[in-house]
Amino acid sequence: MESISKEDSSRKRTLFLGCFIALLTTAFGFITRVFLVDTWSEAFDLNPAEAGRLMGIGIWPFFVAIIFFSLLIDRIGYKLAMIFAFIGHMTWGVMGYLAYQYLQAGDIDTAYGLLYWGSLVFALGNGTVEAFINPVVATMFNKEKTKWLNILHAAWPGDWSLRESSL
Repeated sequence: MESISKEDSSRKRTLFLGCFIALLTTAFGFITRVFLVDTWSEAFDLNPAEAGRLMGIGIWPFFVAIIFFSLLIDRIGYKLAMIFAFIGHMTWGVMGYLAYQYLQAGDIDTAYGLLYWGSLVFALGNGTVEAFINPVVATMFNKEKTKWLNILHAAWPGDWSLRESSL
């Protein structure tokens, strides 16, 4: 009986660590975009409004995805939501890399389009992360929800402490 309890505890730790890493990935991706906005503004000759538009496309879909996936998560399952978030993050990585390559080749319009649409995909992935990590952790630790959700969300300000130290 005790080995089942240890096995269950190990699974919970592994799943919790996966949720923590997913949120940390979301946080680092978000702050990386914030750090790059000045570089992008210069590279694409953006005025402040245009730079804000590029940043905004990486924010509002985040909230749309949280709401959408929160409403559907029990129907589609957590695994599908996790896969969608992973694909969103990987797609952003590929599109960001390709944007840099096109920018270096002088194709500014294609590079900007890749950044813009990649940011939207990334934000959808980020919102999906929030939609699945919270119910997963709250369900696993149903007697200590607040404690474990606070520990989970310690991943988010981790990137902000790096930002503050670099200022």
